[in-house]
Amino acid sequence: MSKTLAEKLNSPGPKRILSLDGGGIRGVLTIGLLEELEATLRKQHNDPNLLLCDYFDLIGGTSTGSILASGLAVGMSTSELREYYFSMGGVIFGKKKNIINYLTKGEKYDVKPLNKALQEVFGDIKLGDQEKIKTGLCIVTKRADTFSTWPFLNHPEAKFYKENKDFPLWKIIRASAAAPTYFLPITLDLGNNETGTFIDGGISMANNPAFSLLMAATLRGFPFHWPMGPENLLLVSMGTGNLQKKYNYEDVKQKSVMAWAGMLPDYFMADANFYNQILLQILSDSPTARNIDSEIGKLEYDSLNGKHALSYLRYDVDFSKDFLSDLGFDFTAKEIVTLSEMDNQKNTKNLYAIGKKAGEKQIKASHFSKIFTINQQVPETLKRFTQNKKPKLEFESFTKNPIPVQAVEITEPFEVETMEGIMRGKPGDYLMRGVEGELYVCDKKIFHKTYSKIKPE
Repeated sequence: MSKTLAEKLNSPGPKRILSLDGGGIRGVLTIGLLEELEATLRKQHNDPNLLLCDYFDLIGGTSTGSILASGLAVGMSTSELREYYFSMGGVIFGKKKNIINYLTKGEKYDVKPLNKALQEVFGDIKLGDQEKIKTGLCIVTKRADTFSTWPFLNHPEAKFYKENKDFPLWKIIRASAAAPTYFLPITLDLGNNETGTFIDGGISMANNPAFSLLMAATLRGFPFHWPMGPENLLLVSMGTGNLQKKYNYEDVKQKSVMAWAGMLPDYFMADANFYNQILLQILSDSPTARNIDSEIGKLEYDSLNGKHALSYLRYDVDFSKDFLSDLGFDFTAKEIVTLSEMDNQKNTKNLYAIGKKAGEKQIKASHFSKIFTINQQVPETLKRFTQNKKPKLEFESFTKNPIPVQAVEITEPFEVETMEGIMRGKPGDYLMRGVEGELYVCDKKIFHKTYSKIKPE
């Protein structure tokens, strides 16, 4: 009997996350990478019908990555995704608005073909559909009116699941893909007489959503609460290609306001990718680690507290003469710049071919440890209770026995060695001595709510 979505998300054992970058039509390049990933995992599992939604417990994306992530999450194979994307690219980036509309409204393309293309595939599927969406899904958007980055999650225990579950999936994808200067923003009725205006999630540090997905999977404010560790968590991140642009002073000085506006997505994408790479390479010992820059290198000797937090893989393409030549392509410098354009649907076939070749070269079976194969026998683990997740247990009411303890207020920062490790106290917290003489820290606010001083007889 197959697991329900909730059972899949909450079951013990190693977890696998797939993260997909934004990048407009360059998402076709990601499909080439995804096809090789799917083929590698099918071979590893000896299952020619394995889907990426079977393997990954959480799939997330931003902008064009949200389209790909949602397609995979509802059970599309990578070949089906390729067929859909090839047909869609020429439609959504085909009909341009007139120059007046572009200058006054910042709308380069008519959004109707995009809306239609999304509705044709995702139909009436809602974010909260626990049957049609086969795995965890996170769509990253940007709420323009509050400057906040929003991850829409389909986990039934997510904090805002009740408010968000009835949104049509296509509308949330459309919100994530509403790139300024390309498409108009979209408004969503958030309830309680509140309307939100959403733009492309790529206008944030989450155009590469890998670190955002790691936070969603592990932080206590989110519903997953998956344990960290190289044997507990695998994060696979895929890009849409990266072009290192260089301008001289005269080029920059002469740019118009509209030229600067058109460059902003490139700036955001470059920074988002740069800092995601730094953070995730520090947190992991990745076989795909790449040279960040000439100063900090690959970060292979860096970590937090001497430990690694996850297994991490990153697959991407550099739009450079050397990189592409190494894959067997011979593009001129001008053609390489053209390949990096996010809305040039004439690049579709070349981008796909580049992604396919890059996948064949970069993605190796050895990257995927047997620890992360699906249907592994999971060893018994301790039941874990977390602060932000209410246990489904019948609690009874008790009162504490009047056991006297001793306490003294400490007016400076301090530490206490305990059996569980070092406890730290703030100025004003209390040093406690328990019934067995053990020392521990008690927060000032909790102390005053819990204890009363014993009056001498």
